[in-house]
Amino acid sequence: MGTPNDGTTRRAYLRAAGVALTTAIAGCGGKSTPSKESVVGPYRDRFERVVDVSELNVDDTGTETVDSAVNRSIRDGTLCYFPPGTYRLSNLDLSGRSNCGFVGNDATLLVPPEEQGNWIYGEPVRNLLFDGFTFDYTHPTATPVVAFSVAGKKNVLRDVEFEGHHGTTPRSGLELEVPERSASLLVERVRMRGGSTKGNGIFTHSGEGSLQFVDCRVEHWAEGLYASPHSGPLLVRGGTYANNGIDQIRIGGGTSGARVENATARVDNPRSPAAKPNMRGIWLEEGTNAVVDNCTVEITDLTGTYSSGGIVVEKQFGTARIANTTVQTNCSVPAISIRVPTTEYRPSTMPSMDHLPSNHDVTCENVSIYGTAPDGTAVLLTGRDGCRFSNISVQQYFGNRDGITIEDGPRTTIHDATLRVSGTPIVTSGPTPVTRNVETGGIGSLSRLSDSLLDSI
Repeated sequence: MGTPNDGTTRRAYLRAAGVALTTAIAGCGGKSTPSKESVVGPYRDRFERVVDVSELNVDDTGTETVDSAVNRSIRDGTLCYFPPGTYRLSNLDLSGRSNCGFVGNDATLLVPPEEQGNWIYGEPVRNLLFDGFTFDYTHPTATPVVAFSVAGKKNVLRDVEFEGHHGTTPRSGLELEVPERSASLLVERVRMRGGSTKGNGIFTHSGEGSLQFVDCRVEHWAEGLYASPHSGPLLVRGGTYANNGIDQIRIGGGTSGARVENATARVDNPRSPAAKPNMRGIWLEEGTNAVVDNCTVEITDLTGTYSSGGIVVEKQFGTARIANTTVQTNCSVPAISIRVPTTEYRPSTMPSMDHLPSNHDVTCENVSIYGTAPDGTAVLLTGRDGCRFSNISVQQYFGNRDGITIEDGPRTTIHDATLRVSGTPIVTSGPTPVTRNVETGGIGSLSRLSDSLLDSI
């Protein structure tokens, strides 16, 4: 076989060699590459035409840029298929496009060095599909931003992995906006594990459309999922958000009622702690009517940093329900912190709201709190009326850990609770809570509290 002597022949040679290698690996028990049809097939009915970029004579080794060929192929109603390979992409602007899609089959999009602006973006882009890519920004100076403002009902960002550390740039790895109520965006199985010392993993701008994050993974960023400015329907389902500064999951949702369900928020390896103050788990930062359901929150190592709590209901937040959730705290921070509501509306800090919430009661039910936290209190409630705790278990036996601390919480009720702590089960200042079927144990505790009565303990 002769040696390739020009770019065209060289690329064909490399592609053939890659196919041969893939076939050999598959034949030896390795993971085989899916067929083109299995990748493209689910989307054929949606698009008018399919473009296979391998037929555009582009380099798939990451050596030469593919911008010109890819941009020429893009038009409304087109699905671009990227077969296995690495494609060097300098810039992809989808602004104004409608129903365009990009699907990768073990395909990597390589960021050129020193890319620090919007890399892949569209403002606006309607009915976008991006599925099955690795975004490679492992070069030390490559810090790109993927940014979309979407319209239409079929916007999907799925099975995308961001590979590399985002460095010290303050820009986010992924910026999203769903401005209109008629629009929706599904972000599914997006993995962002390289982190950053200044940027957010995911940042959402204000918007009224439907926004969903499903089974995503965001780790080691200066801030994790920053979704509080979004005022429309907001859902975080499943996934892992770990060791990010400020928060793992930060929700708003305006009055539409954000939901976080089946998600894991974890702080156990605070890498670059100086860049990560206050490593909260789930932060209800602004809005009202939120639900946290069936989640796992773990704060087990805060070396070099601190946290205001596993689940924090902020001053700007209204009503919330925390249910069927487990919180582990091995550090002396509240598992749940419910803060006193603010009386001052500030538009600059509440972009998802146009006024303060009118109600502020928080319900905690079927919640389990455990761990080796030696001091502080498992639950801290400050200055809220009508909060309810039912079927809540606190098992923290070490040091001098209190159970539920209530600072000025009128009409608080605690029903069917087990508070086994080393300190005091219920600490109050102000109105006495109504209790029923509360069992206690541990150093300094009573074995049982009288119904509707708190002794001086």
